[in-house]
Amino acid sequence: MQGVVLGGVALGSAGVAQRRPPSLPAPPTPDVSGLAPSPEALDSQSLALANLLPSLADPAAEQGPLIVNTRVSREPFADYAREGDPGNSIFLKGTKGRAVVPWTPVFARENNLLQLPVSVTQQIDCAELLVVNESSARYPVFGNKARKYEFLLPNLKWSGAKRLATMGAVSSNHAMQFAIANRSADLTGEGEPLNCDLELVLFEVTGATTDTARLAALRSLVQGVAVASNDAELVGDATHEYAKHWLQPDTVSIVPAGGSNEISVLGHMNAVAELARLLDAAQVWSGPPDVIFVPMGTGSTVLGLLFGVHLMRWKTKVVGVADQDKSYLTRWLMNRQPGTPLVEGNVIKLAQSTAAWLQKIRFPGISPEVLRRVQDDIFSPDSDSWAPGYGLVESADIAWADELKDAGLTLDPVFTLKAWRSLLKKSRNGELKDKKVVFWNTYNSFDFAPPVLSSLG
Repeated sequence: MQGVVLGGVALGSAGVAQRRPPSLPAPPTPDVSGLAPSPEALDSQSLALANLLPSLADPAAEQGPLIVNTRVSREPFADYAREGDPGNSIFLKGTKGRAVVPWTPVFARENNLLQLPVSVTQQIDCAELLVVNESSARYPVFGNKARKYEFLLPNLKWSGAKRLATMGAVSSNHAMQFAIANRSADLTGEGEPLNCDLELVLFEVTGATTDTARLAALRSLVQGVAVASNDAELVGDATHEYAKHWLQPDTVSIVPAGGSNEISVLGHMNAVAELARLLDAAQVWSGPPDVIFVPMGTGSTVLGLLFGVHLMRWKTKVVGVADQDKSYLTRWLMNRQPGTPLVEGNVIKLAQSTAAWLQKIRFPGISPEVLRRVQDDIFSPDSDSWAPGYGLVESADIAWADELKDAGLTLDPVFTLKAWRSLLKKSRNGELKDKKVVFWNTYNSFDFAPPVLSSLG
């Protein structure tokens, strides 16, 4: 293994001994089923991409993939042959059948367009500003991560996954939301979550205090948690999980950091179709946004927006704002692009594989030149606004966070405050003048620890 990525941290593994935490008695598993939306709310959801591209949901269509809502379809998935890795597969019936992609709604959509008060918008030099607010005070699995899991979880179930490992910071929303979704997201409409054995490899964020209540909640949801306090421990723990995957690839699956892979990109392609529908219904704008600001980490959220904008044929620029950067060596180990900032390289690398995958399954609207248009015409990376460090902010950011929270928008120091800083910088430079701007808030501010810990009794 040349390198391991954990929540955006890339490390070489040569010469590092494995470290495993001592075995501890497994805590009681909390009942988190009550944290999911009602079956009625989930059954009312539909795939917005199918409104734009009807063939995606038409079993009689002859071209392109078929996206199957697993809560509606009762056809046995065991009848399909899998092609690809668990969690990143397509499914085929017959030698010349269409590629089938399972999809399960796991969160209830709502009108999540937020208009900020004049006290905020008057400080930003643009024509209009809207927020797509992927945050819920009611549901822990919601918005940004949930969109990925709607494709990732049923794919793992259809693949027959039994044991999983995934990675991130102790504060990672992916680690917490995936752990809860694994236990609570009904993938069949008959009360069947994935419910795999799950191990987490987590790292402590330098300069930040570890949330012990959150860590306790995570330990209660999974089979094992390894917490690394330095790079050597992190690589050793990650290597151990990858070794199990290599030895038992059919039953032990690695869920990528952030839940980002080619399949999960579909989640935010679908989100753009939802945004188009919301803008039409609200009639607040006469056309699409000129600019979208979105945080950028492991890549599939910003990439989904890029491909979604392409499918909508909008002339929108998507500003992806990196959460960190790494050394030239790390950039080379991860992306073979030492001259490209790490997170920007993550997106470019995933864009290449996703474009090839979409073309392979004959996804409608994806032409051979899609990669050039996405990278050159739509993508506008900001790999500077992440400083002073991963998860670290300055006093001016904190002041904005307080003002925005009072306005109904909660941002976090790892991702979304950095994206807001980018928006402000471009506003002050005059780059947003007369433009319609969308700020995509990917942070779900749900307070996870109390409901999980209280369910332990």
